[in-house]
Amino acid sequence: MLAHSQSTKQNSYRKSSVAVLCDIQNVLRIKDTAKFLLDFAKLQGKVDYKKLYYNSHYPSQVSIKDILETLDFESIDVTDSSLNSADHRLMADCVKLFAPQRSPIPKIIILVSGDWDYAGLIAILQAMDKKVIVFAQKGSASVKLMNLVGKNNFYFVDELPELMKDITQICVPAIK
Repeated sequence: MLAHSQSTKQNSYRKSSVAVLCDIQNVLRIKDTAKFLLDFAKLQGKVDYKKLYYNSHYPSQVSIKDILETLDFESIDVTDSSLNSADHRLMADCVKLFAPQRSPIPKIIILVSGDWDYAGLIAILQAMDKKVIVFAQKGSASVKLMNLVGKNNFYFVDELPELMKDITQICVPAIK
């Protein structure tokens, strides 16, 4: 009985699994705020998956990939030049995260993209009772996407440093 009680207590303290998926083709400014993004993700739970999608034919995307790889992101090179090829690959990989043999299955998905093409994926994840948080780049974010996830789950990568400063001030009491 005691072992069951301890096991139950340990399960209740487990952090939610988090997946961070970045479409850097739409959010080039992530190169300056990636560390803040991971800090934010860690506040949400245990970051089990970190993937970025880029096209190696574009030097600016390769340089961003290099930065994110130093933070242990898995890089997916999508060199297919057809319309929305990176979007399709990211969506397919996200769906695979929920395959029955996959462990742990993420409870929170952080999607770095402001692209409306992800609306269908987001709707499915929400129907599965997954929390979806979107980070977009100012000037390229879909208002429809913002409305889909709600204001409390939509942020701009441009504002990540300020967001993390505000969160840590709330979460960490002042030392007197």
